[in-house]
Amino acid sequence: MNRLMYKVILVVSVLSLCSCAAPIKVQQTRIFWPPPPDVPKIEWVGQYSTDLDLTDNQSKSFLSMLIGEDSSVSLTRPLSVASDGRGKVYVTDSEGSAVYVFDFNSKTVYKFGGNAYSAIFQQVNGIAVDAAGNAYASDSVKRKIYVVTPENLPLKVIDVSGLVTHIGRIAIDNLNGRLVLTDLKKHQIVVTDMDGKHIKTFGSKGTDDGQFNLPTAVAIEKDGGIVVGDSLNARIQRFTTNGVFVSKFGKRGDSPGDFSLIKGVAVDSEGHIYVTDGKDHRLSVFTPKGEFLIAIGGLFAQITGSRTAAGGFMVPQGVYIDQNDRIYVADQLNKRFQVFQFMNNRYLSEFPVSGVVGKDVK
Repeated sequence: MNRLMYKVILVVSVLSLCSCAAPIKVQQTRIFWPPPPDVPKIEWVGQYSTDLDLTDNQSKSFLSMLIGEDSSVSLTRPLSVASDGRGKVYVTDSEGSAVYVFDFNSKTVYKFGGNAYSAIFQQVNGIAVDAAGNAYASDSVKRKIYVVTPENLPLKVIDVSGLVTHIGRIAIDNLNGRLVLTDLKKHQIVVTDMDGKHIKTFGSKGTDDGQFNLPTAVAIEKDGGIVVGDSLNARIQRFTTNGVFVSKFGKRGDSPGDFSLIKGVAVDSEGHIYVTDGKDHRLSVFTPKGEFLIAIGGLFAQITGSRTAAGGFMVPQGVYIDQNDRIYVADQLNKRFQVFQFMNNRYLSEFPVSGVVGKDVK
């Protein structure tokens, strides 16, 4: 196991998460980064690939294995992931050109938009969820964003073909009611209102501050600030809500805190920035100032019948953090998404760890 993956095993009862959060279970075997006596900051929650993973024990039932029951839906090449924080997780699948909804309340998996959006996507890419629970999925080639309600009913189609040449990932600025898109071919960030009306475009190809080289990922800070994963420049850039450059961090390398191929970026409630690296197969966490805190991961290929390898990745892609500080990572070539929890004080009060009553985090 990668030396940066630390774990500790505590045998506890299976506990449900708090009622305001998605009904994903805390594992009987609890895995933390880092382990006590250091203050744990992140806990592994589970892995999900098919509808059979939504049972109470998060695995195929013994009966299912005996009778050879197959799942009706299975991820093949997950690309982006997002959650409403209330029980629904949305995953874009590039191989199937589809978006799947993992509904932990009904314990089912179904397609985004149902029959109305059947085979609608040409090249699905980004996914995001607004404060009302509406989900937004982008099509890179069609340059459109398809929106469904929390009930999975089509709500609207946002045509941004006049603003972007190739939509990458998308993010929603709920504070200001805006969509933020990456344009992979023009190396720009495009900001619109929630109906696709243009507000601002910033950036160009290059290496200077405020310039990009394949801005693959984007996330929104609590105050509306914009965080961009500047992939081929191997760095993270931060901007104000108006697109004014604030700061940058990162460089190409293989040491802790360095980047090889940025694939996703997300921000938790305390401002920590999470970055997935597809080439180094890890999730790294930084302070808003870019100070490296911890890394989770290491190359692991999921093979039928093999161990789970919590936190092991094979080309991780998008990362998303919901309002409960739950972290979702699209683990692409392992055909799954993994779920973690940033252990804020509220979470620790609900699910205590022996000897830990609170924490101070950079």
